[in-house]
Amino acid sequence: MSRKTQRIVNLSITLAVIALMLFAYFWAVHRPGEVTPEAPPPSAVQLLQRKESEVVRVEFSYDGAREYMTPFLDEMGRIQWAHSEAEGFVLDIHAARDKVRPAWLLAALDVAHEDATEVELAEFGLAPPLLTVTSFFDDGSTHTLRLGSATIDYQFYFLMIDDDPAIYLISLVLGERLLTDVADMIDLTLPLIHIEEAVYIRVTEAGKPPVVLAMRTADMPAHPLDGLIPELGGEHLVMHEPFFGLQLSTSRLIEQIIHPMTQVRLREVAEVTPQSLAVFGLDEPVLEFEFITWHGGNDVHLKFGDSFTHGGMEFIYVKVVGRPHVFIAEREHPATVMGINPLDIADRFLALIHIADVEMLTIEAGARSFTLTMNHIPDTFDIEPTINGQSVDADDFRTAYFHAISLLADADIEPFYPEGEPEVIITYHRFDSPDFQLRFYDFNANFFAVGGDSDAAMFVTNRRAVERLISFIEGLL
Repeated sequence: MSRKTQRIVNLSITLAVIALMLFAYFWAVHRPGEVTPEAPPPSAVQLLQRKESEVVRVEFSYDGAREYMTPFLDEMGRIQWAHSEAEGFVLDIHAARDKVRPAWLLAALDVAHEDATEVELAEFGLAPPLLTVTSFFDDGSTHTLRLGSATIDYQFYFLMIDDDPAIYLISLVLGERLLTDVADMIDLTLPLIHIEEAVYIRVTEAGKPPVVLAMRTADMPAHPLDGLIPELGGEHLVMHEPFFGLQLSTSRLIEQIIHPMTQVRLREVAEVTPQSLAVFGLDEPVLEFEFITWHGGNDVHLKFGDSFTHGGMEFIYVKVVGRPHVFIAEREHPATVMGINPLDIADRFLALIHIADVEMLTIEAGARSFTLTMNHIPDTFDIEPTINGQSVDADDFRTAYFHAISLLADADIEPFYPEGEPEVIITYHRFDSPDFQLRFYDFNANFFAVGGDSDAAMFVTNRRAVERLISFIEGLL
């Protein structure tokens, strides 16, 4: 036998062995007596075909429990599905529809048994069934599905419908969707946060005073929080607490608060209807974030509780106010907001108020008193200023005003409750807004403690800057 012929013979033997092994494998998997079919035929067996709009209720019964889902129309007139559980459940629209779709549209891939009257239904997980699904239609009719166990190869589920004696095979995906738990249908998305839509932002960290910011523009419609938001005018975000009236750095605000909060993602539901929030550290949250928009469509109110580590990653429990669940999110992004210094997001100007908005500025410094009057010329940007009734050069006056609005919050301090009267009081008398007043109290040789309209002073400013302002004004007289 030649070498070429020998190679051909060896190859033929090898192929024959492989074919024999494949035959043995498929015979073992699909040997007679097994209920798993070899392969589903190309044409499905249509079991139920109705319209979604005809369904009025779908009931799910399992392990003695019963729950139901009902349809409703959203604001766009589209059919959505609600769960029977407590108020506040928001379901993912796709997951919810996937669960209930077999209630009106169902096809089997094959028939496992044409007539199951002589078989033990328990062997197929159908006595009792794993799940019973009853759909109710607007014409009074009903359909009942009984879902059994998965096949040995875990590719199909057994199913029976109504009084049909046949046992059908449905896809594994369809069976899993019918078994979807409500926790896996809960919507995990959060409203989108856009800084330009905000009228109120509050960040509260445990043990610290809240940081409250407000944004107002003249063309915004009335909002229920109007009474809480200071009428500071303009289009800029302004600090309300703890340092009333401070202008903010929008870029630092976005970097240190807004961007981290937009990155918060709810990973899963920790508990659907918790009996106690204390278990998750949410009775006294470590961080709370509230973001209110002028239109109310993307409002966000989150509370963050205890942290835990899993798989080398840090997670944190989250409560979305208005929803009953406790969620889990990665800790990284909310942790960025913790420990924030309010002055880090501020421009640190004590009163950055445009001169065009001010009618008069008064400064009281012990026995010295100054009244700076702008005397705006109508329809122009010009002024005819006076100090204590004495006319002064407009450019010099503007320089004095610049020194006043350039006073900075140099550092924050623990709430300081001064004794006695302030050494200096500066009051901005504005045209269309309430007066804004700064009080400067003795703190030490280098700084004044600065208080606004509240009793406590929360930061200090350089004493020399205030004295320089007063000295400059005196030099103009």
